[in-house]
Amino acid sequence: MPLVRPFRGIDYALDRYGSDRIPDRIRLPEEPPEHPGRVADISDLVSPPFDIISPEQRRALLERDPRNAVRLELSAEPDPHAAAAATLDAWLADGTLERRLEPAVYYYGHARREAPDDPSVAGVLARVLLEPFGVGVRAHEHTMAGPKADRLGLLDATHTQLSPILAIYLDGSPRYRNLMSRGWTDEWRARDTDGLLHSLAVVEPDDHLTGDPSRQQLFIADGHHRYETALAYQAQVRADAQLHDAPRGALAADWAMMVLVNAELERLEIQATHRLVRDVDGAALHGLISDPGPFFQSTQVAPDELSARLEALRDAEEPVFGVLLWDGTSSLLIGNADATRDRMRREPLSSAVQRLDLSVLHTAVLGDRLALGPGEAGKRILYTTDPAEALERVRSGEAQAAFLVRPTRLDELAAVATAGDVMPEKATYFYPKLLTGMVFYPLEDD
Repeated sequence: MPLVRPFRGIDYALDRYGSDRIPDRIRLPEEPPEHPGRVADISDLVSPPFDIISPEQRRALLERDPRNAVRLELSAEPDPHAAAAATLDAWLADGTLERRLEPAVYYYGHARREAPDDPSVAGVLARVLLEPFGVGVRAHEHTMAGPKADRLGLLDATHTQLSPILAIYLDGSPRYRNLMSRGWTDEWRARDTDGLLHSLAVVEPDDHLTGDPSRQQLFIADGHHRYETALAYQAQVRADAQLHDAPRGALAADWAMMVLVNAELERLEIQATHRLVRDVDGAALHGLISDPGPFFQSTQVAPDELSARLEALRDAEEPVFGVLLWDGTSSLLIGNADATRDRMRREPLSSAVQRLDLSVLHTAVLGDRLALGPGEAGKRILYTTDPAEALERVRSGEAQAAFLVRPTRLDELAAVATAGDVMPEKATYFYPKLLTGMVFYPLEDD
């Protein structure tokens, strides 16, 4: 089972940004204005993780505050990794950031869309001992080489993990509520770009707070690239002859910063990641609708109704996709459950992966009909979580077709990870994203 421990994090300095009064922008409903300790509003200082930041959003974040964490997470300088390292050093030197004197764990909470002022989804933020994916820590989706190379370069330059990985576990025991009811004093709060409130509170570590999550099997929910990058960085550090034989866990590089959320009792939201395709044969695309073959039935649906029709079929056993082509043709593809199941049995995949809508899409549609393989991710296959954006990118000519999909369910994620298998790239999008800048984990050993 994984080992969970406190760490000496780096935070935006409370001496500079904190107060004993809660600013209105981050105050909870019915909360008194006085804070029991110190609280900092760092809404203008945090950023989303690197993989969802557009150039326009990066400029907007820096306009909010030049000390926004995006300067570390995704610098716009010619040498972004060196610039991030220099900025991190400068902020530590001038008091923008400070490192805690004693190890701590944190509560990390975030709000949901229906209650944006209440960070009710809670987890424990701590460091977790790295191990290859297997029994204690399991993955559920493929990763891509480019992002991992970029993140490794940033780790090499900064020696700091800048954003936490989201890991989930499933524990229905009654002790969980007691585990999440410890008191705290120091706190940081921020609203993300969608207006949802996030909070981070320092909690004194104890054996229960770190021991209970250490008895769980963890599933990486968001941050596969960062976890694999942390493993690669650990291997680099331990390649040093002086460090190679250090006991497991003795080095800061042996650990990864994670938020651990009990998905059995916390309500997490997974959004669908829709597929866009380009540079494929137009006749083959039209054939999907006019002659879908033995695996699907095609029903003409207006483009603006595709999302609603998918939602109405959210719990259907058959695979279902909405399709919009560049010429305005749109259709709902509903799979034949038996036929698609027989087709997927020919693939060297676990039964948990074979049953996924995305597996059927990538195999029986993108692969069999459009000759698009796994190597096309980010090239001829593009992604977005916004169905309206997907349709607009087709209408604008950026893509030839959009494939709208249903979101992956949490039980499907757990089944795939437990089987030791992985889903196609971008199979899950947990919403909202954990923020970069709430706390950093330095990999310089004490």
